[in-house]
Amino acid sequence: MSVTQFHRQMQQIKEDLVKMAGLVEEALLWSIEALSKRDSQLAQRVISGDRRIDLLENAIDRSCLTLLATYQPVAVDLRFLASALKACSAVERMGDQAVNIAQRALVLCELHPSTVPGTIRTMAEIAREMGSQALDSFMREDLDLARKVIVRDDDLDTMYRVFLEEMIQWMTDEHRLIRRGVEYILASRHLERIGDEATNIAEEAFFLVEGRIVRHGGEDDVAVGPL
Repeated sequence: MSVTQFHRQMQQIKEDLVKMAGLVEEALLWSIEALSKRDSQLAQRVISGDRRIDLLENAIDRSCLTLLATYQPVAVDLRFLASALKACSAVERMGDQAVNIAQRALVLCELHPSTVPGTIRTMAEIAREMGSQALDSFMREDLDLARKVIVRDDDLDTMYRVFLEEMIQWMTDEHRLIRRGVEYILASRHLERIGDEATNIAEEAFFLVEGRIVRHGGEDDVAVGPL
């Protein structure tokens, strides 16, 4: 494989990652809308559309592994391919969480209508922004933006914990609405997990740019020299 072919395929991987992230962001928006509007058709669209995300993940994985095996890249190219594999997996898991939210919407469609808690809407907006910013930080090698994503995950975690406590109290007071409360708790958990996956992508930006591993404890955790 020539150098030109190598860089062309590297560019294709980047474009596929952006396309995949766009599909995931769309799925998240639709899943929350389906939840809010009790729209079962929109929820089903999210679920069926997950196949496109899965296929893109497979294509990106194959491309990365092929380049690693045939070209044996070093330094930043090696770090990009290694990071892209992990970022791609995180994006796919975000898509899975959007599907999970859509499934919650389908269940709620069968229950008595109710207003979606405002906290769910707020968490959804934060999770969506984190996902978008995380991939931007990775693709643009923007560590300042990556730090913002990592810090913001703490806010989303706090919101989830507070919401969980509120819903438990609400279900205790409203015994007949326990099933609805459980579904909202699950939806909030899915949103919290999207924040975690966005953080995983942001952490890969540090490895890509500086060769530093910052998982499991924040950006001051384990540091390694450049590859």
